[in-house]
Amino acid sequence: MGNADFARYHLNVLEFAHRYVDIYVFCEHEHNRAFAYFLSLINQHPQGVAILERTHFIDSRTLMRWTRDYGPIFGIGRDKQLVAFDFVYRNLFQGLEGTALHADDPHREFLTLQGDAMPAYVVATLQTDFDSTVDIVRPPVSMDGGDFVSDGDGNIFVSTQTLARNGGNKGELESLFQRYFGAKKLHVLEALPGATVRHLDMILKFLDFKTLLVPEYQEPLEPEVNPYQVEMNRKVRSVLEKNERYLRKHFPDYRIIKAPMPPILHSSRSDIVAKSKQEFVKVVALERELRSAETLESMTTGELVELEKQVLRVIRAETPGASLQTDESFDRLLRSYGQMPLETVIDLYAESVARYRSYINSVFLHSNDGRRAFLVPRFTSSDQEEAAALKRWETKTESAYRSAWPDAKIHWVNCDSMVSDMGFLHCSTITVPSLTFN
Repeated sequence: MGNADFARYHLNVLEFAHRYVDIYVFCEHEHNRAFAYFLSLINQHPQGVAILERTHFIDSRTLMRWTRDYGPIFGIGRDKQLVAFDFVYRNLFQGLEGTALHADDPHREFLTLQGDAMPAYVVATLQTDFDSTVDIVRPPVSMDGGDFVSDGDGNIFVSTQTLARNGGNKGELESLFQRYFGAKKLHVLEALPGATVRHLDMILKFLDFKTLLVPEYQEPLEPEVNPYQVEMNRKVRSVLEKNERYLRKHFPDYRIIKAPMPPILHSSRSDIVAKSKQEFVKVVALERELRSAETLESMTTGELVELEKQVLRVIRAETPGASLQTDESFDRLLRSYGQMPLETVIDLYAESVARYRSYINSVFLHSNDGRRAFLVPRFTSSDQEEAAALKRWETKTESAYRSAWPDAKIHWVNCDSMVSDMGFLHCSTITVPSLTFN
């Protein structure tokens, strides 16, 4: 469990999931205060008693929140026993890519190296709680669980990222899936572009053995502000169209259903200008020794406002009338300090993370008494036009799920706090086959 927003997200998941299944929460045993806070949230919830009756807390080592990626994938062995497949999670590219992508999280690389702990904790818990043998198998395949999609009939789907991580030889990778999973064929699709998690569970879901759910990318509500945003939107459309052509060609008998996919959350022009002003203020403060680099990195919003006033006083002593109020006055300041013009700053701006939103990254729950439900990500917006569009997209998404499971309940879970972290409901959960302990 992480910050307060993530704790509330988890509580929202428990609120719906406990109505259908038992839940196991793997807790970071050295983070006692976080655990106490989470328990307090549950106790304050109107359904707190019922939630706790079906929730089991397991002490574990520090683990990443992405249970799907670091936890096991389940299958059934020849003797009808449950088998947990534990892949290799040490991304060979992580040392080069991860540091730049997650520079704000120095613990992430260390935690990634502990990913192999998660399957062992899960398997040990299942064996002791259900007094049932659970075999654990470790295929020599480097892969995150979110990039594994199966139709349940021998077809396995991974992204080009997993293929590259395993040497790029599709035939060899397919033979490993045939050996360990009894797969018939390996299919390689394109993942979403940009600085994001390249997992197929963001854009591909089997609703049943013959029904596929894929995204229909929505056009941005506001015009793109620079060539980078234009290219990113073009690439998303290209990737999704290419994948759909492949699926229709190789699975002509399958039903393909589309759910809306909201456009990438790009920064607006005003957002970029505001960030540029803040960086400008920090640079001047550092040059004039008004603050140290360490202090600048940890300043609150209120402290940054006061710093801007202080920097402006210094600037106006040299350049009377200097202002940050308008784009034109800020542009003049940038030029006078030898920096690139504001329009060039905007033109070159790119987000450090591609902020995708996906209704397909959902969880299917099936209770022992036959009730079925989907937990589906919900996204909100303070912008009225976008908020209305999100509601329309939710309605279409619910229709897509109900076309395959008309009697299933749809529960919406707010995932706003997780957009920049590049994962949602499917990424942070694992479901165990009910067949296992019959």
